[in-house]
Amino acid sequence: MPKEKKPKFKIRKIRKGGRAKNAIKSLFFSPQTIRYFRYSGMALFTILMMFAVYFQQQTGEWFKASVLDAPQPFNGSVLPVSKVPDWTNWGGDNKTTKYSEVDQSKLIDLPRYDLEKMQFPDTQLIWGNASHDGIRNTKITYPVVYLGNYEYDHLENHGSHLAVDIRMPVGTPIHAIANGKVIKASLDSTGFGHHIVIKHIGAPDGNGGTTTIYSNYVHMDRLDVSEGQNVLKGDIIGTSGNTGTSTTPHLHFQIDNDEAPWHPYWPFTWAESQNAGLSFFEAVNASLGMNNARKYTINPMQYVYKYLGSYSLASSNSGGVDNNSIVSNNNDNNQTQEDVNDTENSEPVESTPVVETKPVAPPEPPVVVVSNPIPDSKIDTSLFEFNLIGESVSLVNNGITITAIDEKNQLSKMSDADEIRVEVNGVGTLLKKVFKKSDFNNNAIKIVVNSSSAGISNILIGKSSHQISFVDKVEGIASLRIDHDGYFQKNSVEEVKILAIDSNGNPTPVVNFAGTITIVAKEGKANIIPNRIAVNDFKNGIATIRVTAQDESRIVLRAQNGSLVGESTPIYMEEVKAFADVSKGHPNYEAIKYLSDNGVINGYSDGTFKPNNTVNRVEALKMLMLAFNAGTGPTQELTFTDTSNSEWYSTTLGTAVSKGIVKGYDDGTFRPDTMVNKAEYLKMLFKTNGIELTDTITANPYADVPKDEWYAPYAYMTNRKNLLTVVNNLLKPDMGMTRGEVAETIYRMKYVLDNNLVTYSK
Repeated sequence: MPKEKKPKFKIRKIRKGGRAKNAIKSLFFSPQTIRYFRYSGMALFTILMMFAVYFQQQTGEWFKASVLDAPQPFNGSVLPVSKVPDWTNWGGDNKTTKYSEVDQSKLIDLPRYDLEKMQFPDTQLIWGNASHDGIRNTKITYPVVYLGNYEYDHLENHGSHLAVDIRMPVGTPIHAIANGKVIKASLDSTGFGHHIVIKHIGAPDGNGGTTTIYSNYVHMDRLDVSEGQNVLKGDIIGTSGNTGTSTTPHLHFQIDNDEAPWHPYWPFTWAESQNAGLSFFEAVNASLGMNNARKYTINPMQYVYKYLGSYSLASSNSGGVDNNSIVSNNNDNNQTQEDVNDTENSEPVESTPVVETKPVAPPEPPVVVVSNPIPDSKIDTSLFEFNLIGESVSLVNNGITITAIDEKNQLSKMSDADEIRVEVNGVGTLLKKVFKKSDFNNNAIKIVVNSSSAGISNILIGKSSHQISFVDKVEGIASLRIDHDGYFQKNSVEEVKILAIDSNGNPTPVVNFAGTITIVAKEGKANIIPNRIAVNDFKNGIATIRVTAQDESRIVLRAQNGSLVGESTPIYMEEVKAFADVSKGHPNYEAIKYLSDNGVINGYSDGTFKPNNTVNRVEALKMLMLAFNAGTGPTQELTFTDTSNSEWYSTTLGTAVSKGIVKGYDDGTFRPDTMVNKAEYLKMLFKTNGIELTDTITANPYADVPKDEWYAPYAYMTNRKNLLTVVNNLLKPDMGMTRGEVAETIYRMKYVLDNNLVTYSK
């Protein structure tokens, strides 16, 4: 990293005396000099302001960061995470167990990033040896090292992975490593997933000077900061996750230098790896882009350790650990190979823990390239998405407040004149229906709803909705009910609901009892967290617990507080997955399982579902009509030149034609075996349900869908009802619908219709 040059100023001493005094007076106070500085100063000020405005437009945050809202100066570093499980003695599953579910006694300080430990031979490790356990924990905690590869050999400079992967459960608190400003807080669903970039100005460059660095926290779950926010070292900025193209919970921790062209930086593009004839993993293992990785990044863990604790440029670079440091250096994490006894081979540690299976490089830096980009003609706030927080049950004539939070920085797209409208469907009235950008405080507004009559109220803002039940009176709690989905998988965490029930057998939001409710496994063996719940654990009359089965026997749960008792129906182990290629972690798992259980979809003879296979026009039509009970009417003769009345689909297709759900092409064909694209499919979806759409659309529903296209109304309603997951706001209407996507849209549409919702939210 080049050393930042400091400007040098030469100051001449002016001796005291009359000649010097008169010289200064004549220089600074003559009319000519005053006029010179006046006009020169005005010109210089104008030039500087023009430069500042230009530079602000180019960088997006320089002016504010430098003048209006400067972050605290660099004063040392802390580690990005404080505690991780004791992997060798924990006994849990990092893929399914969240950080909050780990027993505190099973947590240890983050092991030191020690290459000597990580490279200690697995064959020489023995179970039960405390020193060896420390080595195992270090190896498992850091599966991929800086400039490492996916061979998990813990060798730096043997690959172009320019970050350190730190293994941890979902929900682990993540800390800002130093004072700085958040310049990016992204909720991407692919690639880097949910990630944060913090800019640290005035950080030490290792050579006695200062520089700017960028810390990157990738694949996170929850983000607790927003762009433009200043943070202090040690502040919790969110929690770790498994988002983006990552299949195992971990933190991808990376530090870019000030020369990196974008953040988080990646050393090669997909095109470059393909041109080299390498897959993504092969490219990393082959050190593709190694020179770029070295040029634009620094070893993140080495940097943090070097300036751990208090630090100032006036002191030595070694610094000291202050009382605010998150971790202590006085623990057994500083062991070296000398602490390890020579041992014979026993049960070796897992040498290839799977963490970041598919990290994705940016396609072309530094922006996402959209094919056939279409400029927005107007901001359509009806497609904004908000996080809605508030109670779901209220007494009539008792106003209830819902908080709408813009977590995706959508407000930045609005002008001061743009409006966000709130609608109410069902009972109830709104205190305020129209909001502008200026109404938001910290990206949030308060929506007040009231109703003079009992019933259901659906509140809709943008494409997000919140349902409230207004009731005349609320009965007290008389008993408990335990709700579950009926199945469990061994050693997997299952969520179970404890409901407060009134004397009429209905759920009630009022929960009032003394002491705690104890939950035990009356039958079977299970780990229950928490196994005691109090009044404050209930929200809207519902408390959530997490149950992990310890064997294959059925489980019956019992909840009790004195006379308040509830007992679950038996929960059985789910012995066989619905389909061999659809695991519980598949994004369409819930939809596929639901439709399979209800006989809407079937798999193949080999026990697979093949969720990534595209469907043709008649396959999609069959699934839709079966799912929504469209039925089949009297057999109608098919007149298309490429269909037959003896085919398996003839009755379904004939009925669909008679109901106006589908029609053929101008050349007289239907093309039953042709892949159905998304535009065609979405029209089928809404037509099957008899949902009429307006043709009046004021803005493009997706970035690649012009508002005047024939399918724009269907695309708009798909977005508004949140029926399909897309990336970068691209529908890709010409692409085919996969079996998994068809299942997902059907499931979401049924959920919306069955629960009288405006948009899918679960």
